[in-house]
Amino acid sequence: MTDITHRQDIDQLVAAFYTKATTDPTIGHIFTEVAKLNLEAHLPVIGDFWESVLLGNMVYRGNPMRKHLALARKTALQGEHFEVWLGLWEETVRELFAGEKAELAIFRARNIGRLMLHKIKVMEEYK
Repeated sequence: MTDITHRQDIDQLVAAFYTKATTDPTIGHIFTEVAKLNLEAHLPVIGDFWESVLLGNMVYRGNPMRKHLALARKTALQGEHFEVWLGLWEETVRELFAGEKAELAIFRARNIGRLMLHKIKVMEEYK
């Protein structure tokens, strides 16, 4: 098994992850019914995000925190949702890749998930 080294690797990873996430019984509805995610449009954007994070090619232009806070205003995003998301992400990374960048993908996703959940909780406190 090889490490994540190219954009094609990231595209493979995010496509495999979203196949799992959108059909998951706990979080799938958030993607399909609440966010009404258009995967054809979303996958290149999330690919840009992970390419920036993992490969250092600063191609992502956006604010994922703002988008997830807006999503949290539409539906309750709980710790359980983030745990499932992180579990599916780690499972997908480990099925496809091994190495430093693969471990970084898992580490960064955990940190991003914790930060998002914290900001969502703070936002809810000030409603």
